[in-house]
Amino acid sequence: MLLDDGSEYAHSGVLQFADITVDASTGSIRVRALVPNPERELLPGMFVRARIEEGVNPQAILVPQVAVSRNQRGQPTAMVVSSDGKAEVRVLVTDRAAGDQWVVSSGLNAGDQVIVQNLQRVRPGVSVKTIPATNVSGVGGSPVTSVK
Repeated sequence: MLLDDGSEYAHSGVLQFADITVDASTGSIRVRALVPNPERELLPGMFVRARIEEGVNPQAILVPQVAVSRNQRGQPTAMVVSSDGKAEVRVLVTDRAAGDQWVVSSGLNAGDQVIVQNLQRVRPGVSVKTIPATNVSGVGGSPVTSVK
C-alpha cells in the first residue's frame, strides 16, 4: 500500500473483497483487505493506494496478439513451427489479454515457436526458417518467437 504522503506501507495485506463497480468520478473501486497495523499508522476510513497482485501464474504462456488470428469457427489460432521445420496451425484457448499479449491456457507448450510475421504468406505444411524474435509489440521484430 502507498500512504497519502507517497511512502510505502511496511506490511502486506490479504485481499478479502473487491467491488465490481468503479466510481466514475474518482476511477476507484472499494476493496476490503486485512492488513497488519502494529504501529497504528492506519486509521478507520483512511484512503490509501494499493498494489494488488491478482492471480499470478508463473506457468502462464503469453503469445503476442499479432500472432493470433481466428479461424472460420471463430476460434483463436496461431501458426507454429513444428519439429520438422514446417508451419502448422494450432487452435488455442485464450483466457484473457495481458497488455499486448494473450494468456494461453491450452494449445501451446513451453518451447513452441510461434510465427509472428509474414502470416499472410505462411501456409500449413510450408517449410520455414526460424529467426528469434527481438521486439514483438505490434509490428516489427523478427518472424518467430519462442513461447516461454
